Amino acid sequence: MKRYSSIFTLVVLTGFFLFVSQLAIAYAEADSAPDFTLKDMAGNDVSLSSFKGKPVLLNFWATWCPYCRKERAHLNTLYKEYRDKGLIIVSVSTDSSVNDVKIFLKNTPADFIILSDSERKAASLYNIGGYPTSFLINREGIIKNQLLGYQEWTSSSSRQLIDKILK
Repeated sequence: MKRYSSIFTLVVLTGFFLFVSQLAIAYAEADSAPDFTLKDMAGNDVSLSSFKGKPVLLNFWATWCPYCRKERAHLNTLYKEYRDKGLIIVSVSTDSSVNDVKIFLKNTPADFIILSDSERKAASLYNIGGYPTSFLINREGIIKNQLLGYQEWTSSSSRQLIDKILK
């Protein structure tokens, strides 16, 4: 009897967590993307709101993160393929040193926008807890997807998500 009680408790808890995670996803999909203004690598101010009306892939990363490093090549390929369709990629580094980011970019160039969030203000707005973390934001500025961890952006499933925000 004790065994069935443990199994029942496990099933109920699993169901509860699945329910809560679906609520969180539904809530996140209806959320407007919080605006921020950060410096790009040339020291210019860039606001997320300046891209209103365009689909945005917002990516939080750090130079020390091996999965972020691995993701760079996929993001470059994705950007080259989708920029003419209007996709904007905004990649936000949370490294404390802008020089570290510049050195990293010399060895691993990016064709898209790189911003510095050394004080983690934007990361805090988006509740970033791990790297990489990405958000797909539609033309109306609504977060449609939050993706935690490494993404193979050139995969067919990633392209389907991108295609949805391009509509």
